[in-house]
Amino acid sequence: MPSVDDRLRALGAQIRNLRTNAELTQNDLGERAGLVGKYISEIERGTRDIPFSTLLAVIEDGLGMQLDIQVRRTRSEVPKLAAAIDALPDEQRRQMIAILRDLLKLALP
Repeated sequence: MPSVDDRLRALGAQIRNLRTNAELTQNDLGERAGLVGKYISEIERGTRDIPFSTLLAVIEDGLGMQLDIQVRRTRSEVPKLAAAIDALPDEQRRQMIAILRDLLKLALP
């Protein structure tokens, strides 16, 4: 499992990508979010823990996007799901696999 530092760096990289795609400087984003550019820099490098309220301001006020938080089960559920699908009758198993493939196509970029 990734460490908190790894997750902060990944989040910072994602914010940096969104900011550069929006053609904003760190100062521009900071002004829109009510923060200073130096703070945005620290967030993007993953050297600053970011409170939820600040994350919300950066994403929604700064980038004009909607923050969408998802809570997912860990991958340890995958073997249980695979066993349950494997136990289905052949036709139901084929249908379930087709549904899962379609869902993955929608979910993955």
